[in-house]
Amino acid sequence: MEIINFSTIEKGLFTKSLTFINNKEVDFGQLPASILIVKTDNFIDECDELAPYYSSIGLENNNARLVFNPGRGGGHKILINQQAIRGLSYIHAMVTELVHLSNLVQYSGDHGNIYRFTPDKGIAQYYYEFLLWTKFQAMRVATRAHALMSWHEVNGAEPPADGRYQFAQVNFPGEGVGAALEQLRNAEDIVVWREMLWGLLEALSFYLGTLSFYQQVPRPQELDDRFPAAALEEMIGLDNCLAFYEALQRATDYPAWLEQRQNIRKAIVTMQEQGKKRYEAVS
Repeated sequence: MEIINFSTIEKGLFTKSLTFINNKEVDFGQLPASILIVKTDNFIDECDELAPYYSSIGLENNNARLVFNPGRGGGHKILINQQAIRGLSYIHAMVTELVHLSNLVQYSGDHGNIYRFTPDKGIAQYYYEFLLWTKFQAMRVATRAHALMSWHEVNGAEPPADGRYQFAQVNFPGEGVGAALEQLRNAEDIVVWREMLWGLLEALSFYLGTLSFYQQVPRPQELDDRFPAAALEEMIGLDNCLAFYEALQRATDYPAWLEQRQNIRKAIVTMQEQGKKRYEAVS
């Protein structure tokens, strides 16, 4: 792994952050040594240059871009957006993309070149559920690495005497869920509603992934007093949302995702059925 345009201190902190990740979450043994991680001031331009060669795979974001090469021993690259990172947030961005890369290496080993997937093959191979899970998993792991490194920045190198980290205040990123729920509520018909549902599922994956670092059971109401239980009950069914969260939470690594992927799909299908009934009731 080669890290470019980062200071010696930044490289050292990133290396230390990897000690908070277990080998099942990122299988470093399966990753090639030729991975490049580059911090760049020209993030948008470099992403545009990649577009003709690497199409979107559903993991692109404004903080970083994973260039996934499906070829055997192919060189992978992670671009970090210099303009989007603050303080230790580069650790969150780098760990996020490493989790995605590890998961993609295993997934493509099972299912082949993802760039050649048709929509039907994506459905047959649970690719869309895979994307939701890897976003959840990346958020869970990256939140841990970033939070613990932030704790040590304030409290020093030694871990807590009892081994239990305490955090005085935690803010959960629920704005995306709220916006997605509003879009779902305003959908004109069931076709639009189903399209908007995937935006909500993505937002939930990020949000619940953050919560999952702080709790081992799917009880978001006990952790976040702003958890939109009523709105989720109205739009997709609270029990369905909690079943989705539980399946994601149980999928602690790639083999566990293989066991949980049907449960993830089942929760989503049940949400879709609830939406269908909602529109049938108004027609």
